[in-house]
Order: sequence, then C-alpha cells, then structure tokens
Amino acid sequence: MIYNLYDYNHRKMYSIQVKLRAFFNYLCVQQRVILCFFSFLAIINAYTMRLCLDLSLNRIVLDCKEEHVDQKKTKENWILDLAVAINQTAFLLSSRLAAGKEEKLKPQLAQHQQQQQQLVPIPHTTGPTGISCAELWSRQSQSLVIISFYAGYMLTHIPGGRLAERYGGKWILGSAILLAAILTLLTPSAVRVGGPSALVAIRLLIGLCEGPTFPAVSAMLAQWVPEQERGFLGSCVLSGGEIGITLLQLVSGLVMAEQDWPVAFYVVGGGAVIWFAGFAMICYSKPDNCPYIKSEEKDYIKSQVSDTLICSAQDGNAMVTIPPPPWRSMLLSTPVWALISASMQHDWSRLELSQELQDVLQELKAQGSTMWDEVVASLTLTAPHIGNWVASLSTGSLSDFLISEGILSRTQTRRLMSWLVFFCGSMYMVYVKANFGQIWSCLAVGAYYAGIKLLPLDMSPNYAGTLMGLSNGLGSLPNLLMPYLKELEEQYAIVGSIRVALWLICASYISGDVQSYNQLGTHTPIAN
Repeated sequence: MIYNLYDYNHRKMYSIQVKLRAFFNYLCVQQRVILCFFSFLAIINAYTMRLCLDLSLNRIVLDCKEEHVDQKKTKENWILDLAVAINQTAFLLSSRLAAGKEEKLKPQLAQHQQQQQQLVPIPHTTGPTGISCAELWSRQSQSLVIISFYAGYMLTHIPGGRLAERYGGKWILGSAILLAAILTLLTPSAVRVGGPSALVAIRLLIGLCEGPTFPAVSAMLAQWVPEQERGFLGSCVLSGGEIGITLLQLVSGLVMAEQDWPVAFYVVGGGAVIWFAGFAMICYSKPDNCPYIKSEEKDYIKSQVSDTLICSAQDGNAMVTIPPPPWRSMLLSTPVWALISASMQHDWSRLELSQELQDVLQELKAQGSTMWDEVVASLTLTAPHIGNWVASLSTGSLSDFLISEGILSRTQTRRLMSWLVFFCGSMYMVYVKANFGQIWSCLAVGAYYAGIKLLPLDMSPNYAGTLMGLSNGLGSLPNLLMPYLKELEEQYAIVGSIRVALWLICASYISGDVQSYNQLGTHTPIAN
C-alpha cells in the first residue's frame, strides 16, 4: 500500500511537470528568466519583511495599552539595564572625544537623555505592576528591537553561502524566506504577549533566517545567468529591494492608515508564503536539475557561463564536490576588501531610508489629512526607488553592451560603474535641495547594482555565495551601529572625507576578473 501511494504521488508529480513544461513552451518563456523572476521576488519579500517593523514601530508604541505591560518588572529589567548601559557608555565615550573635559559630561548626559525620550509620544499607561509604557518602550528598547534583526542577519550570511554552494541554492533560499515569513506572521501575537523582549527575540530569529538570502541567490545566478546577460539580469534581481521598499511604503500608506499595524505583517508574511509555494514547484538550483528547460537553452547556458564554473552535479560517473573556499587567499585579496568596503559605505549612505515615510505620514496626520493625502505622499516617496530600479536595469544593460562589444573589459566596466556611483552621489549632495537632485541619486544607486553588487559573480563563480555572504554580511555592519555612526558623522566632519577617500580607493582596486582562488584545483570524486 505504501508503494502504491508512492507510485501515485510520483505519477501525479510527473503529470504536473508535464503540464508546466507544456505551459512554459506555449508562452515561450525561458527558464533562466523564470528563475530570475522568482529570485527577484525573493529579494522583494526579504526587504518587505526586514523593513516592516521599522515602519510600524511607532504605531506599535502608540498602541501600548494595559495588556501590553501586564508583566513582572524583573522580566524586562535585563533588557532595560543592558540598553541603558550601552547607550550611556557610547554617549560618554563620544562626549569625551568631543568635549575633552570630564566636568562637562554630566549636564550633557542629562540633556542627551531628555532628547532620547522624545522619539515618539508614548502614553504613560501603567499596568498592575506599575510599569509605564514609556518605561517599557523606552528609546533604548526600541533601538534594541531595530538592531536585533541585523545582529542575526550578519551571522548567517557566510554559512548560508557555503550551504548554497554545496547543496544548491533552491532549498536554502526557500527555507530562509519561508521561516522568516512564518516568524513575520507571528510578530503581532508576540508583541501582544511578550512586549519588547519577545519582539527582540523574534526579530533576531528573522534576521538569522534572512541572512542566507543574498548568498543563495548569488549561487543560483552563477549557475543560471550567462556572462553576457549578467549585467541586466543580475542587476534586475539584486536590486529587487528597491521594489520591496516601494511596495512596503504603499502598504504602510494604505493598510496602516487607521493604525491597524498587524495587517501589514499579515500581508507581507502571507505574500512570502505564497511565493514559496510557486518557487518550490517551478525553480531549481541548476539547469541540469530542471525538468522544464529545453535542451537548447541548457546548452546555451553551459556554453556562456564561466569556464571555471562547475555547472553539473555530475562529472562523468562521479559526483563533484566543491572543496572549502581558500579563506587565506580570499581574505588577503585586495579586490575582496575593496568590495567589502564599498558594500559597507553603500549601506551607511542609506541608513535613514526607512524613517522617511513614517515622518511624512506623522506630519500629515497631525495636519488632519485624509487617507488620499497619505497615499499621494507614499507614491511621492516611492518614486525614487522605482527610479533606482529602472536605473539599475539601464546601467546593467550598458555594462553588458560595453563588455560584449569589446569596448571595455569586465574589470574596466565595473570600475566605470563605481566611478559613476561616486560622481552621481557627489552631484546629489551638491544639488540635494534642487528638484533634479534626486535624479543623481537614482543614477548612483543604479550604477552600484550594475557594478559593485555583481562582483561576487565575476570574481568567483564557484564561490559566489561565499563572497556575497562575506561582502553583504560585513556590509550590513553600519545597520547594526547606525545610532552611533550617525552621531559620529555629525560630530566629526573628517568622517565624511575619510569615506570619500575610501570610496575612491575601492573604485580603483575592485576587479571583475575571475580570481585565482576560484580555481578548484583537484576536487574529490565520490563514487555513485
């Protein structure tokens, strides 16, 4: 009976695959385009789940009532004490550097703490134990909630990349998004039951789940995307976060207009679950494993990807295993550190992104605006992100053209895009108050995706997941330290000059050539 059930399920799955293959052939859709489309949606889902809390936190705090604080004070003590200690220590250090006189620290600290309490108007509702909402959702608690995601996010980048290279990116990526989606759906209940401590824990877990997203996507793109299409398709996929930001801001303007903040989590998490169902059925880690791909497209992909890439799961009669990455060669490589530095500076430049819409909506609400006004404000703020995505497609296509026509080498093209990021970013700072200033910002972001973000695929196709994990993981460090980096840059003008100098160095040392550590040397065959 068990055998008959297995045979029935196998025949049913085969029938579904036959129907899907016929459907794709009818639409004349190439499988690499479908894979890129679902990877693009994966990046969108990752960004919406990441930023959903950032746009909802103020509304969560305002919605604080007695049921949110019906807990023993000792439960929250360790969070409050830790947050206050970290905040005060960082402020004391920065004050010593800025003032240089110990006697000025106490009045400055008092003024600083007074400013910290003005993040959002917190109602002083008290529960049976006497804990007020202002104490429970203090500035320090809110900061811990925000940075907890990035603390987990950084930890799983490199492990996720290694797993994707060894076992394929499909289930690593799918599991990452699915688990993050389930935790996102549970977030409103966790907030109501556990308050800030539960929210810190669940955001840490979401960060751990989302960490493998970019490395797994990179490992799959290295297998599926031909070199001459890498600029356009790679930029389209990796810049999906811009569309994710756009969709989330629209959800915030529409769904959350009446302060029903849990709905945003349900919409975002539910969408990610639906994505997983389609992704698991249609997409595969490598072209050789895909039952829907035509032989002509499979041969084309194999002939156009990097010569050093292991495309197939089998090499003759033996399985091929990718050995561990040569960490020493990687970490001593100048182009790798140029890539990491550029990634960190890009994230640093966009620290205030998630707060833009929230500030505008709060201002409109204070003026007694209608829902339509909030929708218009949301559309106005999302337009630059759509422009960023379009610019990434344009600069990606330009990169493919320059390389395919032999006008510039791959390294020269990537460096040109890096210089374009620097130039357009500088022009944006000059014309930031002008109407056309945002155009420079769009060009800068687009060139970043067509240049810096594609480097892991260029430098090491076999270890693209590991390189993306290394660069994107360390690149997220500014998000973890954003309260202190912002204060540091405001106090010391030289910090901006150092960042400019570092970007110039990065633009000069990045490389689009396949690096020596990509060569696998002697791999170990395992008999079937």
